[in-house]
Amino acid sequence: MGGLQWKRRVRGMLTLLFVSVCLTMLISHLLWPSITDLTEVEKCPACYGTSFCPAITGGFLTLHSFGAFAGFVNILGSKNVLFGMLGNQKVVLKKLGHTVELEQLDKMICKGAGLSSSCHVHEAIWQQGDLLHSMRQHVASQDSSLLLCPSVANLECLLSSVLYKTKGTSTEASLANIWTTLMINPEPLLLQVLQEQDGWPVTKYMGACGRVVVEEYAGEILTSYHNAPWLQRVHLAHQLLIAAHNFTDSHPLFGFYLTDISADNIAVDAQGKLRFVDLENVIVVDKNVPNEDRPQSWTIPHVSETFDCEGCFAFSSEDICSHRMSDHNFYAVCQHLLSPLAALDMIPGGLLHDMPPAHARVSELVQKCSESTEPSGRLRAAQDLTELLAEVLQQHGYSSMPKSPSCSLWDGCLEA
Repeated sequence: MGGLQWKRRVRGMLTLLFVSVCLTMLISHLLWPSITDLTEVEKCPACYGTSFCPAITGGFLTLHSFGAFAGFVNILGSKNVLFGMLGNQKVVLKKLGHTVELEQLDKMICKGAGLSSSCHVHEAIWQQGDLLHSMRQHVASQDSSLLLCPSVANLECLLSSVLYKTKGTSTEASLANIWTTLMINPEPLLLQVLQEQDGWPVTKYMGACGRVVVEEYAGEILTSYHNAPWLQRVHLAHQLLIAAHNFTDSHPLFGFYLTDISADNIAVDAQGKLRFVDLENVIVVDKNVPNEDRPQSWTIPHVSETFDCEGCFAFSSEDICSHRMSDHNFYAVCQHLLSPLAALDMIPGGLLHDMPPAHARVSELVQKCSESTEPSGRLRAAQDLTELLAEVLQQHGYSSMPKSPSCSLWDGCLEA
């Protein structure tokens, strides 16, 4: 009997060991999936591009977690986001959408080619018709995450830095890459339009391989700085206001209005530089449309409405598109990041909470910028607030101030 019990105990231990190994392998697969499998490069050119493939196939990119949150983000995260290392550099890998969204795209490509839903998308992509025409239709839709308005005539100009810079890729393949990206998430396109190296407050785009894009890791999200020293938060607030100005007015041809500005979509690097890391939902206003395409209200600055509800980020894309300039970006920054009206689950009391009594003027201007309904009132308050915060920072030895980005890439469009 004793020998039988011993055998049962051994069998139980072996079973437990087997189950443990299987669970370990499953968790390891979820946390550390194969980069090659992630890319789905076999679906190209129905993909985001191939510029980063040599780094992946060469083994220069490895998956890592930067803390417990990053390690579990692929299990809990909704957008298939992973973290990795390129040599000594931290990077972020993005599939750009839910798995179901990518599956729906494949079905749409197959349907567009008149094939079954399980067709080979790398072949079916060539049977979608005029891809540029399809993109124009897509960005004209109010449901598009990248809305170009009030006209889509200058779409090629908007995307010129993407269309004509890809070396070793045919124009047709480049169009297929851009079309695929646009259908899922336009962020990589906008990161190539508003490039970090030109001074735009965004994360650096590093390239794509199949259905994965690689971006530079931009740092901890803004919510991590909720209880930072007040002057440090003033420095971040100043950068937010400068960013709102740049997105609105610094580009000679287009205004960029971010419709998903929240504290978890903004990161701060080790040097205190602030960058926007989620550019999925953006309204792009063509500031130089012909007279015949201009709405009657074109020359009047648009004033965003203020809604009496905590954390409500409401806006009208139709209204923004009807004006050459909108105060939308300042409304988003002041009301939803800086003021006490900011969402309680993100930054309770706003980024500039616990204002020192000596800086009551700052609090007053934050409120005006947040809630003003006067024509150009928010724009004036934002300008005054930006200048006041700059003075406060200079008084305390902050000499590094963000500057307007360069737009040299747009000379060709300006001449056209």
